[in-house]
Amino acid sequence: MGDYGHGGGQMRGNPDSRPRGQGQRPNVQQLKLMGQIHPTGLTPNLLKLFEPRPPLEYKPPLEKRKLPAYTGMAQFVSHFAEPEDPEYAPPVPKCETRAEKKARIRNNKLEQGAAKVAEELQKYDPQSDPNATGDPYKTLFVARLNYETSEQRIKREFEGYGPIKRVSNVVIPVQVKLLHFGKVYGFFNHSKM
Repeated sequence: MGDYGHGGGQMRGNPDSRPRGQGQRPNVQQLKLMGQIHPTGLTPNLLKLFEPRPPLEYKPPLEKRKLPAYTGMAQFVSHFAEPEDPEYAPPVPKCETRAEKKARIRNNKLEQGAAKVAEELQKYDPQSDPNATGDPYKTLFVARLNYETSEQRIKREFEGYGPIKRVSNVVIPVQVKLLHFGKVYGFFNHSKM
């Protein structure tokens, strides 16, 4: 703490830190002259940093070389392939457009679907179907059944409304994620209505 005095934060023992005398301080005239050295007001030591590089050394332009003259290709025409030659490229076959491809695929699917429907119609015989429920006017359809619901439980629940001839529980497998195993519904036939 003893190194610093109260004289504006100057050090005591250092002779360079003493206040300058009148001869040491630059006066206003000298400052004005320093500012008149360059229009930017920069000092000579800073102006040296912004000096341009020396100009490039002059080199004469390059001479244009004489290139060989162009020659015709008439002498090579006899070597070209003619349309009758085997190496002559055949014409490129025309490719189908996107719309043509879409129409072709659609027509193929329609033909396959029509053939499948005709085949299924030949096989279809509702009289010999073992899963047929019988008279449609005496058949009830129950949807959204639980997977654990048994045919006996359905029969027990609906026997209060009348005698039941037959109960069939149907599960249609659905390929969905692990939570669903299929749609469940049931049919049951009343013997009298």
